[in-house]
This record gives sequence, C-alpha cells and structure tokens, in this order.
Amino acid sequence: MRVMIDTNIFISAVLFPNGKAAAALLKALVSPYQPVTCDYVIDELRRKFREKWPERITELDAFLYTSLSVIEVVKTPETSIADENLIRDEKDRPILRAALDAGADLFLTGDKDFLESAVTDPRIISVYDFLMM
Repeated sequence: MRVMIDTNIFISAVLFPNGKAAAALLKALVSPYQPVTCDYVIDELRRKFREKWPERITELDAFLYTSLSVIEVVKTPETSIADENLIRDEKDRPILRAALDAGADLFLTGDKDFLESAVTDPRIISVYDFLMM
C-alpha cells in the first residue's frame, strides 16, 4: 500500500521525534506500506525550515539523509487535474497531483485543507487514523 507523506508530517517528525506524527512516519516506512513523497514536498520542507527554524537545518538535513534512503521521491506533475480544485489551498494542489501520479493509496497528512476536502482518491488520512489502522 503506497502512502504519500505530506510536508507537515515531516516537519512534526523532525521537531517532535517522540510525537504521533513521527510514529506514523515510522509506521509508513515498513511493510505493508511503501512510503512516497514528491520533490515539491521536499522543497517546501526545506523552505519552511529556512524561514521558521534556520537553527535546525542541520537536523533536517540529517533526517532527510536517513529517511529519503527508504522513501521514494517522485517528480511533481505540472499539468493540473480536475480533482485538485477540491483542495482550498492552491499551494497544496501540486502535492495531490503527485500523489495521484505516484499511485498513492493513502495520503498521510495533518493539513485540514486535505482532511476536510472531498478528495477520495487517494484516501486522505490523519495521523491518528493511520496509527489506528
């Protein structure tokens, strides 16, 4: 089962390594799950850390070095799709495109713009619900 990992999951996992998002990320890294993210998420993650937590960039780099050895990173498609209009925040729409293009079954996120959307493919799932699976 392919699980697309959203930016906020990575941020929480780096900042709070003993938290629920980190536990969900660790769960997504082992069978039967196949973790996937996109280049857009990685770029957004680096940008957010430079803006909000520049003193923790080295920590982020170490985290990415380790985790990206087991997480597939896909290219974000540039062509818009119809379902992306179901996502309120236009900046999040490329991530949905990448999830669909990568054949993700689940989209792991804490972002309300995704969680409250009417998107059904892939299945949008919260950290709590993923941990309860």
